[in-house]
Amino acid sequence: MPNASHDIQRYLDRPLDALMQEFDLYAETAAGTIKGLGTSWEKIVPALKQKVCAEGNWCERRQDARFDDPTNVILALVSMVGDEATRFAVPAALIAVILFKRGIDQFCGCAPIGAKKESA
Repeated sequence: MPNASHDIQRYLDRPLDALMQEFDLYAETAAGTIKGLGTSWEKIVPALKQKVCAEGNWCERRQDARFDDPTNVILALVSMVGDEATRFAVPAALIAVILFKRGIDQFCGCAPIGAKKESA
């Protein structure tokens, strides 16, 4: 990841629709098919939820003050989605920024920061 911060900033500067189109191009090129905007994303969502929300324990990890900085959030996501990015032949930074821009807390179903968990 020699230019990770450069790639992250480049993706952050672009609108979400453009990032989704780029994701689809990567994924469709790897699969050899053209399916339309968003189709490829829906295929990767279950794996991302497993890696980021379940295994990565995002709703707990995000409580760390380091994640007040968007770059730190994205770098953490890059490390969590690396395997799926490789499988889909898509840059991990692209997937991480899409998750960030779409709302990673909502994606994982996290309670608002500072909210107490109800005990059973």
